[in-house]
Amino acid sequence: MSASAPGGRCGGRLFVAIDVGDAVRAEVARVVAEIGAKLEAAKRPPKVTWVKPAALHITLKFLGETSAEEAARVCELLAPPFRTEPFEIEWRGIGAFPSPRHPRALWMGVIRGASQLGAIESEVARRLGNPGGHEARPFLPHLTLGRIKMVGQGVDWPKLLQAIDVRGVVSRAEQVTLYRSELSQRGPHYTGLVNAPLIMNNE
Repeated sequence: MSASAPGGRCGGRLFVAIDVGDAVRAEVARVVAEIGAKLEAAKRPPKVTWVKPAALHITLKFLGETSAEEAARVCELLAPPFRTEPFEIEWRGIGAFPSPRHPRALWMGVIRGASQLGAIESEVARRLGNPGGHEARPFLPHLTLGRIKMVGQGVDWPKLLQAIDVRGVVSRAEQVTLYRSELSQRGPHYTGLVNAPLIMNNE
């Protein structure tokens, strides 16, 4: 079953994603608290903007600002079920973009379920083409934990990130969601516009 926005309101700043469950959100909160405590011990602690647990998701495609007409088309293309059986995603390890030595964003990685996520990302791209006009990039499934606004001093980032233990937490992928993101003083607010379920091929 799919769901669309009330009144057909699909326009705005859009992205396609898969949700994570409460167990992952709780583990991320624990990991972020551990990283934050280590950073506070630095000579000059970095400034990091952490993603709120409620906003965690696996981004499959970022569409950006989308007109109402184009968004309605995207909603229609994404609504049909994905012919992929629901599956588990196991999370392990902390990394950084563009590199641990020069971090700008911190993320949690996937050790199981990456191939299924890649297949779904490819199917999203096939359905939508390239409506946002963005260049294709290699898909690396991850959860963004925070963005570093100031690197500070006295932090050995590679050593710190390697020392953080993610406790093999698991989430379950059951649907693909098209979201509209609205920015506010309290941070982004996400509204689900379309939910496309994952179903077994023989259903």
